Amino acid sequence: MLKLLKKLLMFGVVLGVAFAAFITYHMQIHVVATTDEVIPPNETADIKVAASTAEGIVEALKTSYAARGVHSKGHACVKAYVNVNDDIDPAFQYGVLQTPGKQYKSWIRFSNSSSNMAKPDDNLKDARGMAIKLLNAGDNLSGGTTQEFIAHNTPAFFVSTVDDYNQFVATKGDPMYFIQGYNPFEWRIRELWQLVTAYAQPPASPLWTEYFSNTAYKLGPHNIKFKMKACSAQVVATAIQQDDPDFLKHNLAKELADQEACMQLMVQRQQVDKQMSIEDPTILWKESESPFDAVATIQIVKQTFDTPVQQAFCENLSFTPWNALAEHQPIGALNRARKWVYEASSKYRHAANHTTVPESLDW
Repeated sequence: MLKLLKKLLMFGVVLGVAFAAFITYHMQIHVVATTDEVIPPNETADIKVAASTAEGIVEALKTSYAARGVHSKGHACVKAYVNVNDDIDPAFQYGVLQTPGKQYKSWIRFSNSSSNMAKPDDNLKDARGMAIKLLNAGDNLSGGTTQEFIAHNTPAFFVSTVDDYNQFVATKGDPMYFIQGYNPFEWRIRELWQLVTAYAQPPASPLWTEYFSNTAYKLGPHNIKFKMKACSAQVVATAIQQDDPDFLKHNLAKELADQEACMQLMVQRQQVDKQMSIEDPTILWKESESPFDAVATIQIVKQTFDTPVQQAFCENLSFTPWNALAEHQPIGALNRARKWVYEASSKYRHAANHTTVPESLDW
C-alpha cells in the first residue's frame, strides 16, 4: 500500500510539473516586438472578408431594428468635457494633448459587448465598452474633425490577426476554436484566457470599471495604449439590481442626476525591449514594465441623458478608431481591419434603419 501511495504521489508530481510547463509555454511570448507595423501579404483579402462578415452579423441579429454588430446595447450617451491636464508631461504633448489645460466638448457612449438585442440583460457576464468622441479636435484621418478613443474592460484582446478573427467568427464564437487539433502545443490558451476574463460580472454602473484600448496607437513619435478609469474609488452607493436588466443605465442616470463624474485618460508607452507587440493585441503590455501616465481628465457633467431624443441620437452616432488625428493614428493588424469593418457595419445598419449619422454634434 505504501509503495502504491508513493507511485501515485510521484505520478501527481510529474503530472503537475507537466501541466505547469504546458501553461508556461502557452503564456510565453513567441513574437518579436517591433516599433513599426509589419503587414502580412494576405491581409487585404482577410480584411475584405471581415468587412463582409460585419455586415452579415448586423443582418443576422436584426430584430425590428438593426443594432451594431458588437457593443449593441448602449447604456448611455453622455455629455462630457475632456480636459488636458495642466501638468501633462511634455513627452505626451501631441495631437489633442498638445496644449496643457485645453478643453474639448465630448460625447461618451457606454455599452455592453453582447450582440444579443432580443433579450439583453446587464446582469449577465459580459465585456463592457466606453467610446469617447472629442468635438472640434482638428482634421482627422477620415475627413472629419473628431478624435475618438474606443476602449473595452480588458487590457488585451483574444485574437492576434485578422485571419484569426475571421476563423473565430466563422465558428460563431465557439470557445472550442482555441483548442482545435490533437497537438496541445498548437492550442491558443493565452487567447482563450483573454476571452474568458473579458466576460466579467457587471460593475455597479459604467463608471466603476477600467477601459483599455487593447490595440496600439501613435502618440506623436511614441507607440502607446490608453485606458480610462475613475478618478477615485467608488463614491456613490449604487447597487446591482438583479431584477433590472437595464440597471447599468438606471444607476448611471441616478449618479449623474446628483453630481458630475470624473474619469482619467491615461497612456502607456511601448517599451520595445519588453515584448510589447503592436501587431499582436493578445500580448499584455505589463504595467509593471511601463506604467500608465494620466494625460487628461474626463469631466462627465451632471445631466439627464435618459430621454428618447438623446438615446436615438446616441444610437445614430458612429464611432471608429480612424476618426483620429494623424498624431493618434491607429496601428497594428486589428486596427487596420477596423477601418473597413467599422465603416461597413455603420453603413449597413444605417441603411437598414433608414437613418443617417447626425451632422450636428455640438451641445
